[in-house]
Amino acid sequence: MGTCATGFDEFLAALEKETLAFGKPVVYVHGDTHTYRVDKPLVGSTSRRIIENFTRVETFGFRDTHWVRVTIDPSDPNVFSFRQEIVKENLAKH
Repeated sequence: MGTCATGFDEFLAALEKETLAFGKPVVYVHGDTHTYRVDKPLVGSTSRRIIENFTRVETFGFRDTHWVRVTIDPSDPNVFSFRQEIVKENLAKH
């Protein structure tokens, strides 16, 4: 998911290999920084271009505890769609 050396290089190489071999939409869900985002950060080691069938979903987390609705539609070429669901009771008082 980038080009600089990290402690995850072997994992990213395996993720790239398996995602390309699978050839269908792949979704990777994690928390990490707990900043909600849906993106395509996996870059091919040879092409240096995004791998289109890979999507990352980073979830909300403490202090912004909400959730993500995932819809699966096999008739849609993208298969997965994502929608943030904001929990009213967890909104910050600004």
